[in-house]
Amino acid sequence: MKNFDTMTVSKVGQGTLPKWWRDASGLSRGGMVEVRPMRDGKNSILLTPRPAKRRGAVGLLKLFSACPAPIPAPERHGLPFK
Repeated sequence: MKNFDTMTVSKVGQGTLPKWWRDASGLSRGGMVEVRPMRDGKNSILLTPRPAKRRGAVGLLKLFSACPAPIPAPERHGLPFK
């Protein structure tokens, strides 16, 4: 027989997933998961970790430093109504 890990859900809908799953999914510090119903007649759900979004300008300096030359400033011109 297969051993199952269980999860307890509180009154407000919070729960803690098994540590081995959080570590394997990259969610040891928390994160978002997608929840999909399985529609198998047992009210089962499928939890899938969502990929982490990039935050701010992480890695932007490395991309700019890889540019071959600086971009020249555009030529300025006065607008007719000023």
